Amino acid sequence: MSQYTFEVFSIDHIVSIIVILFLFIIFLRYNDKIGIEDNSKTFLIILSILMIFLDLSEDIVRVFTGYYSINKDLPLQLCSIGVYLAAFNLLYRNQTIFNLIFYWGFVGATNAILTPDGDLFELRIFFFYSQGYHAALIFAVLWMMIKYDMRMDYRSILQVVIYTNIIVGLITIVNYVLDSNYMFLRVMPNSISPFLMGEWPTYIIMVQVFSVVLVVLFISIQNYLLKPVKI
Repeated sequence: MSQYTFEVFSIDHIVSIIVILFLFIIFLRYNDKIGIEDNSKTFLIILSILMIFLDLSEDIVRVFTGYYSINKDLPLQLCSIGVYLAAFNLLYRNQTIFNLIFYWGFVGATNAILTPDGDLFELRIFFFYSQGYHAALIFAVLWMMIKYDMRMDYRSILQVVIYTNIIVGLITIVNYVLDSNYMFLRVMPNSISPFLMGEWPTYIIMVQVFSVVLVVLFISIQNYLLKPVKI
């Protein structure tokens, strides 16, 4: 198979963004008709399994195409971890987990969809997998907000920053052991994201600063568009 060269805002990229936006609009417009049996364990289990399968099936394709590597394909990126936590939370509705995936989903996954790291996509299908599971993470957050009335508030920001940095510390150890770059903690991603500034470790600090600013914005939008719910 020939190597895929990803370009930001190429036809593939633009079409994927349009499809994701279309699906989100459909969900937001007709969510009351989706999953009528909201409390059906069977329905929620299927939804959770589909989210996990979306992530795992990419690994299966990578294994069979010879592109799988333990140095880059373990589910140790924040959004990969977020997909598994979201699948869990569709069933168990834990507020702390919701806060984490709200933070990682609306900030991290949105950024990954709009400004992907082109070096991660050896084949075209890997790009679409990436867009798919990042979109699935955002979808899961929207589902919990609309179907479960879950909300993140400003008081939770410090909590998610602390938990995120605990995970950063653990992944730093993994990166040292495997000589890997999970969560882009050793090498800056090949992305045009405006939040990537400076060299190591400056860009890591700047990403966190911008992430906090953005999550404040997303919480404000949430509070404006949705009725407040006591947490």
